[in-house]
Amino acid sequence: MNLPSKNDFPEGSRFYIKEFDVPLVQIPDGSLSKWFNWFGGKPKEYAPEGLKPGNNWEAESFSEWQKIVKESL
Repeated sequence: MNLPSKNDFPEGSRFYIKEFDVPLVQIPDGSLSKWFNWFGGKPKEYAPEGLKPGNNWEAESFSEWQKIVKESL
């Protein structure tokens, strides 16, 4: 399986880590955004209502986020 590359995502996408091992991505969609969970290497839609202050944070870099995806395989 190939890991996602930053070029796979539209400009403005933001990469998050939830609870140390769940890679999330927030993708702009007009005035809104869509969230996806990449745990296991395949994107699945994610409901952001599960996010709470302190249980997630923005990845320091794309490579940090990508490493979390790789570890979930």
